[in-house]
Amino acid sequence: MALFEQPEEGADEWLTAGDPQVREFIGNDTSPEGYLELSDLELVRVMEDLIHLLIDKNLILITELPVEAQRKLTARRSARERLRGNGAAGFSLSEEEFL
Repeated sequence: MALFEQPEEGADEWLTAGDPQVREFIGNDTSPEGYLELSDLELVRVMEDLIHLLIDKNLILITELPVEAQRKLTARRSARERLRGNGAAGFSLSEEEFL
């Protein structure tokens, strides 16, 4: 078994950092600091989804956010949509989307 930070050929399963299988593989850190570190990525996605929900419901405008936040949210939404539609194969972001 192996765990990769980046997509690798033949490694087609995606698990979040807080997934129990990942935690077991890297060692189960049960300290509060360990839990918080592992759950940070999951919470970022929750916050991202919340922001998009507020935008979709017209409760906030994306233009009300700082320009850098707008770019990051737009790039991440694009990346997530590509992953949902095409899988990880051939995935790449343009320089504009990445910035």
